[in-house]
Amino acid sequence: MQLAGYEILQGKHLSFRALEQKNFTYMKSLGSYYSEENIRIRLAKNRSKVKTPKHLSREAQQHISDVDASVKAVDPKIAQLNSELSTQKLIQKHCDSYRLCRKVIEDCKFAKNPKAYRSKHQAEYKLHDSLKKELQALGVTKIPSSNKILKRIENLESEQATTVRKKQELQKKQKTLDIIRQNFTALLDAPEISSDLLPAKREPISVTRDK
Repeated sequence: MQLAGYEILQGKHLSFRALEQKNFTYMKSLGSYYSEENIRIRLAKNRSKVKTPKHLSREAQQHISDVDASVKAVDPKIAQLNSELSTQKLIQKHCDSYRLCRKVIEDCKFAKNPKAYRSKHQAEYKLHDSLKKELQALGVTKIPSSNKILKRIENLESEQATTVRKKQELQKKQKTLDIIRQNFTALLDAPEISSDLLPAKREPISVTRDK
């Protein structure tokens, strides 16, 4: 991996960092397939031209599949939150308009000529009835307060942002695992690896850091 340009750090747990990476990746965070012990076993098997145990390959594939499944599982949640958010914003808009129309209708009782008043505000009366039906279709039978609707929207937006961040983190891990899988596959498929290139177990490896 050092020959491939990776920076290796041997502490309590082996970690590495590619040139484009900001932080080190701990081997233990990638699953047991990529543990230092299992990697050494596969490298030793490779040098002896002995086939890698199948259970290790299945375990690694399962780990990658689990991450892929986690990424896909987030999409329906994001779609659901987007839909709920759009619905609440539509309800908010309808409720604001409904309250204005309702105010016009209630003021009719103070008019000197109620019939003339209703004729003048015919558009508001029609819109009031239309909005009432649309809100009922959205499941709103009692007009909520502006603050209550706003709170719902804020909670949904917060949950939406959290879910999107979760997906981004999973995608980042997914990408890292894919790069690692490709690199290790290339190393394990190599015809022979000199034992001189393998660090002794648990002995510190020199680290070159940019100044």
